[in-house]
Amino acid sequence: MHIDGELEGSIITKNNIVIGKSGNVNGTINAEHLVVSGKLMGNCECSIVEILPQGRIDGEIKAKELIIEKTGEFVGHSITHKNNEIKSAFEKNKPHNDISKKVENVVDTK
Repeated sequence: MHIDGELEGSIITKNNIVIGKSGNVNGTINAEHLVVSGKLMGNCECSIVEILPQGRIDGEIKAKELIIEKTGEFVGHSITHKNNEIKSAFEKNKPHNDISKKVENVVDTK
C-alpha cells in the first residue's frame, strides 16, 4: 500500500506500507515492512522500519530492524523485537486492512 495523501487512523496488514513524500499519517501502523518518505505521527510495529531522506516518524517504533537514512528524522523511542514477537502481534491483531476515520489519496499498489 502506498500513501501519498492524508490518513488518520490505523492500518494492520501483513503487506508492506510506503508513506510517500507527500504522505502524512496520523495513527498506528502494524505491517511487515514500513518505508517512510513523508511523515508518521504515531506508533508502528513492523519487522523492518525505514526512514528515508526527508522522512519523519514521531512516536514509538517496535521493530526487528530500524534503518534511518541521512536527513531522515525520528523523534520518540524504539524497541527491538525478535521475529516471533512481531508475528505474535500480527496473530493477536488478526491482520486486515483496517483504515478508519479519514482517508484521502491512498493508492494500493498490489
